[in-house]
Amino acid sequence: MVFNFKDLEPVSEESYVMNSSELKNRIRNPLIVVMLLGFAAGNGLFSSLAQAASDDELDAPTATPVMRSQVAPPIDKEVNSPTSGTRNFYTVMDEILSDFEYDLRTGQVMGLKDLSIRNVVTSENIPNSFRSHLELLISERILKSTKTRIVHCLACRSRTATLKGGQMVISSPENNTVEMQRIAKMNGIQNFMDVAYAYQPAGMMLSLQISDAETGTMLWSKNYNSETTRAAAQRRGVDFNAIEEAKTKMEYTPMVQSKPSLSFAFLPKAGSGYTTALGIGYRMMERYDNRKKEVGFEMNYFMDIGNLVRTGTPDPTNLWTGFNITLLFTHGWGLFGDEENYNKPRGVVYAAVGGTYTSGFLGGVLRGSYESRLAKHWAVTGFLGYRPTATLVIGSSNATLNGVEGGVGVGFLF
Repeated sequence: MVFNFKDLEPVSEESYVMNSSELKNRIRNPLIVVMLLGFAAGNGLFSSLAQAASDDELDAPTATPVMRSQVAPPIDKEVNSPTSGTRNFYTVMDEILSDFEYDLRTGQVMGLKDLSIRNVVTSENIPNSFRSHLELLISERILKSTKTRIVHCLACRSRTATLKGGQMVISSPENNTVEMQRIAKMNGIQNFMDVAYAYQPAGMMLSLQISDAETGTMLWSKNYNSETTRAAAQRRGVDFNAIEEAKTKMEYTPMVQSKPSLSFAFLPKAGSGYTTALGIGYRMMERYDNRKKEVGFEMNYFMDIGNLVRTGTPDPTNLWTGFNITLLFTHGWGLFGDEENYNKPRGVVYAAVGGTYTSGFLGGVLRGSYESRLAKHWAVTGFLGYRPTATLVIGSSNATLNGVEGGVGVGFLF
């Protein structure tokens, strides 16, 4: 004989309250009474149920079952966040679901075809009634952002009790893969979603998992933390759109950053001596490893400051009085950790190798630099380089050029 215990939930002895009038309405068959008494004895409830079943005068006022674990969190109050102060419970919940909706809209969630929410688990301080509310909120975001067909699977959450060898055995399809596959096929379900939600005064976490109904293979899983949502990142001054730009597709998407700059430099002349020069530069870098590293090219043009106001014949040993161009292959390492915060100064270290070309001269250069980034678009850079010995052809004679160079510049990042 099999009984459906779909609507029953296990409770502890100290948290179960039921009056005798409701018990009389629920228990009418003597055989069922005996079976329930035997089942209740295993949970330490024999004495309370036996007393209620033998009571002929059942006239107590009606009461409903109460779960001590159903003590609700102060959801109408506030959530204390270490990064953003005090916020309303439902405001934080909406931020988490907005991140889930963003993933839905950008196609990052896999396995949405013929989806059924199979199981919703919450922490102990969350009432059972909130599970249905959470399931409806998740379903609302899925239907709002996609064309997914959501199937309600009542049989997936059913409980059955069977008598085996004089003992009552309660089972669930969740623990029976074959039965779950049969239910999914019968209801036209291709994928299952499992939900786990945890609430703490300092924040909340929502974990979602989608698996194939036929094979049980996990297709997608993600944990949403109230302290790492897009809204929380924006409050910390982080450009979350830039962080997520490379995650909207399954394949790697390059992120290119350009920087025009204006600099002031001390440069060596052929033979001996130094000159001051203004420099115009342009750098294009591809950022990778979650924007922690950069690789690309930089181009510079330097002009002797004295040549701008000097009249007469320019010094032939000064490379920087005429057309010249410096090309560098550059690699950079970010010093801002896992997250680039635009509200704080950030540092990037660069190493570069390249060369300079001008009429009658072609020489190499090694350069290192440190860049301090302010706000989102501005950068101040200091550089120091070394030029190995190279020959400058001046008419019928030659001169050598080598030495240290350095300078400082300001640029705009975009």
